[in-house]
Amino acid sequence: MTNKFPLISIITPVYNQEKFIVATIKSVLSQTYQNWEMLIVDDYSTDKSWEIIQKWSKKDSRIKIFRNEINKGLIENWKFLIDNSKGEYIAFLEGDDVFYENNLSKKLNIFTKYPLVNMVYCNLNMINAKGDVTLRNYYKKNKIKAYKNQKIKPEEYLLSKIAPFSTYSQIMIRMSIVEDGFVPRSLDFDAKIFLPSDWDYNFMVSTKNNVYFIDDTLLGHRKHDSNNSADMLKAAKHYNLLFADYENEYKNDKKVSSGILYQRGKIKYFIALYYLEQNNKLSAWKEFIGYVIYYPRNILYDIKCNLKMLVRLFLPKRINTMIVNKYHGR
Repeated sequence: MTNKFPLISIITPVYNQEKFIVATIKSVLSQTYQNWEMLIVDDYSTDKSWEIIQKWSKKDSRIKIFRNEINKGLIENWKFLIDNSKGEYIAFLEGDDVFYENNLSKKLNIFTKYPLVNMVYCNLNMINAKGDVTLRNYYKKNKIKAYKNQKIKPEEYLLSKIAPFSTYSQIMIRMSIVEDGFVPRSLDFDAKIFLPSDWDYNFMVSTKNNVYFIDDTLLGHRKHDSNNSADMLKAAKHYNLLFADYENEYKNDKKVSSGILYQRGKIKYFIALYYLEQNNKLSAWKEFIGYVIYYPRNILYDIKCNLKMLVRLFLPKRINTMIVNKYHGR
């Protein structure tokens, strides 16, 4: 007989998140579905994260905690937590995000209804450091295509203007696919953090397994200045490593190759944007010109973004600074 109340393992790596981890833990405690275990590993934080985690683990035995004696980085911690999970399902939750109360129950319902689905993901709100919602109904707002009980074609994923997934925290998987090798990875062995890890993991799983999108807002995904994704130049290096790996895997697929070329162009665009936001106009112009020359298809495909970039390149530095400060809520 199928267990009506299977165990869900919620895994959460933490590094210097004393400002957010309480809200993250409370969001798990408030779930309508209660047969869960929460595994938290503190990656040798230098703030009070570990003290806070210890305090909450004493309040509920379902919260299981670990601490590294050295800082190991995100990938190793995801793997460690997966290895120590006992659940039939794994829900990823980053240490600054929050689950809304029906997150686990609604995802579990999909797995029960669709036995061939191996990943479920949800709609989300963007929230800031204070927990205020800065963008509601992310998928509707950005008109992102939803996938229900199907695999995503690799070329379709790569040609998406906005990726089908945003974060580890929105997904739940069956533990059974871990045995097939579906675990987060890094392609930069000198780096503790592989910035496109979630992008890569979601690509691997969703292009080889049936996935299901729940059009309910079940997550608050936090964006703040200390997010790892803020390091654009390192991210660009990591994405290009990733695309080189995809080129090798799909070397005989012209459609996938076209998608990879598009993504490489997007990286070039975002490097130009990065320099622009640093008020380094010369470097921004160089990157944008290179983008136009080497990725002409992207120019028309993303015409609105490119026109905005062109306008900003001609704006005075002080105007660009005002735009950046407004975007980041400063």
